[in-house]
Amino acid sequence: MTNKLTIAFTRREAELYRSHGLLEEARQLYRQVMDEAGTLGPSLAESLQEKIRSLEDELAELDIDLSDVVSERELCILREGWGDAQSAADINTCAAALGSIGLYEAAIEEYCRLIRLQQPLVDYIRGLTDCLLAVYTPESIEAEIDAIIARDQPGDAHPNILRIAFAMELAQRGVDRPALALYETARTIRPLPDRIEAHVKTLEKRLAAHPVPDQERPAVVRATNPAYQLKVRLANRLARLRGLIRRLRKS
Repeated sequence: MTNKLTIAFTRREAELYRSHGLLEEARQLYRQVMDEAGTLGPSLAESLQEKIRSLEDELAELDIDLSDVVSERELCILREGWGDAQSAADINTCAAALGSIGLYEAAIEEYCRLIRLQQPLVDYIRGLTDCLLAVYTPESIEAEIDAIIARDQPGDAHPNILRIAFAMELAQRGVDRPALALYETARTIRPLPDRIEAHVKTLEKRLAAHPVPDQERPAVVRATNPAYQLKVRLANRLARLRGLIRRLRKS
């Protein structure tokens, strides 16, 4: 039989999930208590059943299928399956897996670890750019890239290496205006190599010849769907709550 301390902690954990909008995870925890706790007192059993009913009502009001939201357990396996021995290649694999199932924010966090580890850009810049374009609009992506550079780029790295790499990736995808803005910022920091200047001139000519809005990425179109936004937001909250849950269990 599950002891009272375990029941109390599981209920506390469920309430924490619920307070962060993780309704399905909270419901699963309450059901776990019901299934594993053996004979419960009538008041506790009724209380748990009422909470489950309340959560089911809230989920029904959302009118979306949350079955494809990655569970806390599955996300833990994705992000922490290698434990303390996680290599750069493992981190890259983890980031790619998270991005492939739509957990773009969590994937970006993993990719930024590779920046801090000074891994070769060619290994991950394409995947990181795709995830950024899935989360941020062309109008806001430059500011986010600047924030990543300021936060994650090691101090001894070339000051323009990330900025130019992102600009090239964006230009390849037809997201020309933020690409050109990144090139122009890089130019003010340090003169650009001739081959990069050639890219910039080509980009300037393309924008002058076709002054149309930047192409919208398919992932951005998908991400603007309210139901999809909610599912991704809930799943990403699971990633951020992982450390908090661990600290609670240790306290």
